[in-house]
Amino acid sequence: MKKAAIATILLIIVLTILLLCLAACKAEESGTPFTCVVHKGECVWVRDQPSKDAEKIDSIRYGYSGLIFEIMNGYARVETTYGIKGWVDVSYLEIPIDEEIWVIQTKDPLNKRETPGGRYMTRIKGGSRISVLGWRYDKNGELWAKVYHGGYVKAEFLAKAEQ
Repeated sequence: MKKAAIATILLIIVLTILLLCLAACKAEESGTPFTCVVHKGECVWVRDQPSKDAEKIDSIRYGYSGLIFEIMNGYARVETTYGIKGWVDVSYLEIPIDEEIWVIQTKDPLNKRETPGGRYMTRIKGGSRISVLGWRYDKNGELWAKVYHGGYVKAEFLAKAEQ
């Protein structure tokens, strides 16, 4: 029980640090790398403000990458490697990381989904160790982990594995 509580606290600390880093970044400082994960052949609008009603100033396609400087109202302020600057719906961006091992912190199986908050794929046994390849937000701003072999699990149920 104590290990689960400690692991949960560590996860909260790690996620808080990640969010603080994203929020604290400024255009003249280095940002957090992202990759656009809109469906192949489609694009996502880049807007002049963090709002769906804001003016569309450009678009980015699947695979475009760049840096996230802050997150506000479900939008990320970005600059792509092509020099496109503006606000993009954060649910279309993925934050890649080097593969890390995390542990599912539930006794019950955890649902794995095709996309963050998307269609159910399968369940992963509670307590399992899983490889996390990146992080992504859903439309509600909740953080999800991209797992090895495809799919996503909710980050709040994970804790960094002890080495």
